[in-house]
Amino acid sequence: MWYTGMHQRAAGEREASVGAMTSVTIADVFARDGLQALRHEDGWRLPTTDEKVGVIAALDAAGVPEIEITGFAHPRVIPSLADADEVATRVCGAPHRAVYRALVPNRRGAERALACGVPKLVGLVVVSETYERLNANRSTADGLAELGRIAELARAAGTELAVGVATAFHCPFDGPVPEARLLGIVEQLCGLGLTEVVLADSVGLAGPRLVADRCRAVQARFPTLTLGLHLHNLAGFGLAAAWAGLAAGVRRFDGSVGGIGSGITMPLAAARLGNVATEDLVALFTESGVATGIDPERIADLGRFAQSLLGAAGGSWAASYGTPERVVAAGRARLAELEAAPPGASRIQEVTR
Repeated sequence: MWYTGMHQRAAGEREASVGAMTSVTIADVFARDGLQALRHEDGWRLPTTDEKVGVIAALDAAGVPEIEITGFAHPRVIPSLADADEVATRVCGAPHRAVYRALVPNRRGAERALACGVPKLVGLVVVSETYERLNANRSTADGLAELGRIAELARAAGTELAVGVATAFHCPFDGPVPEARLLGIVEQLCGLGLTEVVLADSVGLAGPRLVADRCRAVQARFPTLTLGLHLHNLAGFGLAAAWAGLAAGVRRFDGSVGGIGSGITMPLAAARLGNVATEDLVALFTESGVATGIDPERIADLGRFAQSLLGAAGGSWAASYGTPERVVAAGRARLAELEAAPPGASRIQEVTR
């Protein structure tokens, strides 16, 4: 009972502090999750290695504190990330402020990432057995065993390791994922000595109530764990789910500029499964008085650039309008044009007369 009461007080303190929050950490995953989506969209354009490096540098310059620079999967599985070693070597060797991380689905991927000097690794485990089998041709138990080998490598190298927990809410093949199964997976991750876990709504169907409930359940059972959210936006719940996660105590969020991203084993087109856009998260938190350290104007510009770079119609609101200040500036510029127009050329004189 004492533990339950302690958790209830801690949860209440976290939720009460949302209105006066100081900061959250947003990690951008476009250079991995966004480019991974090309597996499903034949009409999209694959950026060059130079362009990938340029986007990562621009994200860093915009103030993004953590950037997932690539994924070290086999090139046959994700051809759009075939240049992972070159991208990682180049960006990690250049001056930067952000924490650079890379997805490593197996021990071989971790070895490659470490050889390139990547300072933070992100492993992956899938709650749904069906999805894990289709995604990596292995069971969840095999995935956990592989994570154990990755953890050994990371510890030996003194490198940070976080783990993304895919299908933490819904599986596109099995449907809703039981909470007990998720908690059992997280317990095994903690048993491997891992301290940072990111719950992934891989499909984009998790609404705010489910996200809040799952986050509270994980934190109640594992109060010392650093918890993050990786949200997709199929049902349009992304921002609402992020806010619910914030209210439940989460302080780390993944986004992708342009709202572009998709899992490699999905029954729907990637354009419909996009990640919640980094620029939309920045807009939401900034308007709510929650600091991100990210320049809203620059990240909105990057969202538009990312969409044009791939020729993709991503799911980003902020990329469409920029910021409220930009909308007002455009309105004032239009008003000045109308006021300067000769009589009869505009109705502005009639309206303001």
